[in-house]
Amino acid sequence: MVSVPHFLIAGAGIGGLTMALSLARRGIAATVIEKRTGFGELGAGLQIGPNAGRVLDGLDLTLPLKRVGVSSQGLTIRRWADGRELLAMPTDPAALAIPYRLLKRSDLHMVLLDAARAMPNIRLVVGRGVETMAQDGEGVSTTLTGQNGQGESLHGLGLIGADGLWSRVRDLCGDTAPPVFTGYEAWRALAPGTKAGSTGERPGVTLHLGPGRHAVHYPVAGGRETNLVIVRRAREAREGWSRDGEANMLASHIAGASKPLRELAEAASGWQVWSLFDRKPAAMARGRVALLGDAAHPVLPFLAQGASLAIEDAAVLARLLAQALEADGAGGVPSALAAYAAARAARVARVQDASRGNGRVFHLGWPLSLGRDIALARLGARGMRDRYDWLYEWRDG
Repeated sequence: MVSVPHFLIAGAGIGGLTMALSLARRGIAATVIEKRTGFGELGAGLQIGPNAGRVLDGLDLTLPLKRVGVSSQGLTIRRWADGRELLAMPTDPAALAIPYRLLKRSDLHMVLLDAARAMPNIRLVVGRGVETMAQDGEGVSTTLTGQNGQGESLHGLGLIGADGLWSRVRDLCGDTAPPVFTGYEAWRALAPGTKAGSTGERPGVTLHLGPGRHAVHYPVAGGRETNLVIVRRAREAREGWSRDGEANMLASHIAGASKPLRELAEAASGWQVWSLFDRKPAAMARGRVALLGDAAHPVLPFLAQGASLAIEDAAVLARLLAQALEADGAGGVPSALAAYAAARAARVARVQDASRGNGRVFHLGWPLSLGRDIALARLGARGMRDRYDWLYEWRDG
């Protein structure tokens, strides 16, 4: 049993669990609905900048995140063909109030899930997905359907769709335009970690750029593993979260890469392949229904902000809902959701545009790629920091 006020959240990924925790810490109950039969998060690694890190620290997750993550010591950009350094931006984590965290996606998800399970006003429902919904003056009623056909009805003051790129809640809001394939796919895998200093690299993010190709890698799991992502062009898309990938299919793509990058790819295992889709931003609020994360605004992975943007969304939405409930009771929910949509619009658009822009720059063909490399070398560490201060300095409210 859960107390009132009570909200329904579709999706138990990073965004959905952050939303539930952000509400629960304010005394607002939530039921999190996950259509998969178990809680889990696919994928290799992710980067959580200070913008989202402030939210997670505010949820008292600093210590568990420290146990499973790596505090980045900066960014290094290298040439694809020979590994020559184009730009180095060292960072001292001890000098930062909020570290730039490097994590396995599953580790961050487990930290959030453990915290949610410890909250008495969060209910977790597994193996059932939202089938229908209806709004009225009192809230939102939903029907859930399980894989065995078993149904259930739930009612809450509002429904929050955190159910990803192929969002059912977004469809039920009337926005059924499908995501659009970008022509790229991301290959993700984990390789064994390296001893600190053994490769000459700081424990941080390393980006390799070449004509029409790029790769990124960084340590995760306390440095015991290395997350590697290689993006390449693809002729056709495959729907769904991921599929298994055969390493030999990457052979021609990385044949001209530097020796360290080739050796890292050869050491990696468990390749998973994601077709990269883009989608126009949705209306983030309709009456008593709100969308967050990829359900509202998918972000291509060229800025490493997909998870962070969902975490930001959850923080803003929870704060505005708590303020509205205190001031106006249940009747204030629609206005709070409308305020959330207005508050996030410009931020979301800027992050999406920056991510798409990075994708174009990363994959410039020859000879434009040579101009890109020269520009990066001239930009330097200070120029890179200045370029992205707007992103990482974000604070809720």
